[in-house]
Amino acid sequence: MADADTPSAVHNLIEHLVATPADRPLIRTDLDGLLQRFEVPEAHRAVMRDGQRDELARLGIHGNYVIKWLIWSGRPSMPFFPISHYFDRRH
Repeated sequence: MADADTPSAVHNLIEHLVATPADRPLIRTDLDGLLQRFEVPEAHRAVMRDGQRDELARLGIHGNYVIKWLIWSGRPSMPFFPISHYFDRRH
């Protein structure tokens, strides 16, 4: 179930990462600190750590941000084809 604070906290986090690409590695090196910094509700942090597309969407996170989050966290955006495969090959 979505929490009213979850979408805004996650949207603020992802908007920050869009504007500040140098902070994206924190998703893998200090995710807890990043979630704390943007006040993502504790009850939803496990989904941010390990959830798949549909679980993230159920929190009320915008679909575009769900895909960005999955790519940056190194998880496939679709079970059969990670969209990052396309973007990682672009020069």
